[in-house]
Amino acid sequence: MHSHFTETISESIWDSAAVLTPQDAVSFLNHKENFRSFSQGLTQLICKYGYEKDPENIEEKTGFVSKKLSSFPNPPVKSTIKDWFSDKRRPVPNSTSRTHLFHLCFALSVSMEDVQWFFGHVYFDRSFNCHTKEEAVYYYCISRKLPYSHAQTLLAAVNTLPEPPQTQTANRFTSDIRTRLDNCANDDELLAFFADNLSVFRQWNTTALKYIREYLSHIQGKPSDKAVLEAYKAGKPLFAQDVENCSLIIREYLAASNQGIRHSISQKNIASIDFMLDQILTINTGLSRETPIPELVRRNFPSKKIFSDILNKAETLTSYGALRKCLVLLQFYAFWVMLVLKPEMYSTHPNEWFDIYCDEANALLADCGYEELFAGNPYDWLFLWSATTNEPLKTLREVIDSLYSMKDESAFPD
Repeated sequence: MHSHFTETISESIWDSAAVLTPQDAVSFLNHKENFRSFSQGLTQLICKYGYEKDPENIEEKTGFVSKKLSSFPNPPVKSTIKDWFSDKRRPVPNSTSRTHLFHLCFALSVSMEDVQWFFGHVYFDRSFNCHTKEEAVYYYCISRKLPYSHAQTLLAAVNTLPEPPQTQTANRFTSDIRTRLDNCANDDELLAFFADNLSVFRQWNTTALKYIREYLSHIQGKPSDKAVLEAYKAGKPLFAQDVENCSLIIREYLAASNQGIRHSISQKNIASIDFMLDQILTINTGLSRETPIPELVRRNFPSKKIFSDILNKAETLTSYGALRKCLVLLQFYAFWVMLVLKPEMYSTHPNEWFDIYCDEANALLADCGYEELFAGNPYDWLFLWSATTNEPLKTLREVIDSLYSMKDESAFPD
């Protein structure tokens, strides 16, 4: 099986000697062989768990997976599975695809470690969303090597439990739920946990939303910033405290302007999500509403609607991918913008700051129940690679600018 995809951060980031410039990074992203395809990961999984025929034979692999899934409810059609192995499509991150992949893991008796690997490093989605009854039960069963039939029996019992009043609230994070599930000694204790905590399964992404709002409170422009901008425009002296009280994007704008890097933000709503996202991605020109967005950016960068939904406290927002990407983007900006605002802080070797950045980003993602940064994911790779350079924010923006200038959108990897 021919593959050059990344397995570890060190292999893809520090050992990618040819990736020196933003243009090199765009070229790296454009070559699919640098990243594990879904078909390669799926082939690795089935070869480890029972498939013994030619790993290059798509028909044989398709038949193997189709037979394994045939006894499960609503299995994917054979043509869909064949498309997975042909790299014509990959399962989209939704509940139907997740169910199919969990069914396959049950059918193959995949270990907990390999389920987490497959979801995080192949499917690029969280391994278990334990805020759903189904996946909480799957987590309990897979961690104990119990079959799918056992999971069905438990789910049937859970679904007979009376629903709590709508007014009942609970604040239990994903990590807490997993800990409680780990501590259940048997099925009776599991059902008792569900009976006492059903309201938990009405909540989604509580921790992630909390952190995103915290980042936005520091990054997003504020109405009070307008007075500082007006004073700066009028040539009035600015007090350090006034600047320190501004949002991060306005502080960066002022710092860039003081260095002679000017661009117009007149007539723009500095408190809007549109303005914030434009400023994060480029400080020199800004992105107009009419700017065409290439496929890689459109698929991977959080949309302005997602930010709007988050700001409007959309507690039912369930898109793991969008929320995780929002967190990665906001944390990256908040961490590295300080290199622009307080360069004296970064007197140590850049590698040390890369390690600190990774530690903080991974701790944040883990606290939200999300997968840590993985260099085999093209989106994560871009942030990790940018973080290895002397000017991470500038580098990221130059890559994005190069992506915007690309003509052939179909070249970008999934």
